[in-house]
Amino acid sequence: MPQDILMPVVLILAFVGYLACLSRMFWVTVALSAGLALYVSRSFPLEPANLVYWASALALFGTALLCLRLMPGKGVTAPVTAPPRAKGKPQREVVIDGTNVMYWDGDADLTTLQAVVAYLMGKGVHPFVFLDASSRHHLNDKTLTKAHFAKALGLPRDRVTVCPAQTEADSFILKFAREQGLPVVSNDRFGDRAQQAKGLKLIKGVMANGRPVLQGL
Repeated sequence: MPQDILMPVVLILAFVGYLACLSRMFWVTVALSAGLALYVSRSFPLEPANLVYWASALALFGTALLCLRLMPGKGVTAPVTAPPRAKGKPQREVVIDGTNVMYWDGDADLTTLQAVVAYLMGKGVHPFVFLDASSRHHLNDKTLTKAHFAKALGLPRDRVTVCPAQTEADSFILKFAREQGLPVVSNDRFGDRAQQAKGLKLIKGVMANGRPVLQGL
């Protein structure tokens, strides 16, 4: 019967919606869930006759947490802690080609970019990070926003730029670096924009045993 088919579909959609709320507002969703559980407990107290319902609810909550943990974008909400900042050195700034840096250790990985940002901050160098709109696809997580990237990198939002879709981040990176007189951290030679890159200092790098090694810093 249609009702027999409709009910599982509604339950699945409700679970997906709950999972989406957890992924975007984790603690708010957990707090509201706890409040709802407290309210429901007035009508269905924790008694033997109701244990099967409470066990089912707890199992669904645990399944949601497990699904959340396995979702793409691993590591996005856990920024790498920057080492202590170097003392006695003037503060400097650089522009990071974020999408390029994510590939320094093989496949696209946000933890690589996190490590480079943390390393620079530890040296007293404050970065501006530019990312292609396609970075979300490289990381297999289309839900990533500027706020997510900023939080993951431990940077203020005004130091992170996600370039508009169907545009090249290179143009934004080079224009900003030239206007501000800043070097660019990237292994890209910017050969197709040689005139725009002319005169800019490029800082290249690699990952060695999980740690960044920069040339020309």
